[in-house]
Amino acid sequence: MKEPTTLKKIRCECGDEILLLPDYKEMGRAIEDHVKMHLQNLRSPSCTLPEAQQLKDKLIAQVFSLASQIEEEEDK
Repeated sequence: MKEPTTLKKIRCECGDEILLLPDYKEMGRAIEDHVKMHLQNLRSPSCTLPEAQQLKDKLIAQVFSLASQIEEEEDK
């Protein structure tokens, strides 16, 4: 019997954690909402549109990395 999977999270450079969601649309919304907070100066550091896109890309990369790790764990 497999051990229960711990909740996986991605971490923003501001220190906030975003729970990895199994629905890709909801995960995208969570990332978009978080990045908007940086654009609106509600999270530090505030960022410009190009910086926001870079931040979004970094968060998405973390999602893919975690998803890959989870898949590897399930294959064991």
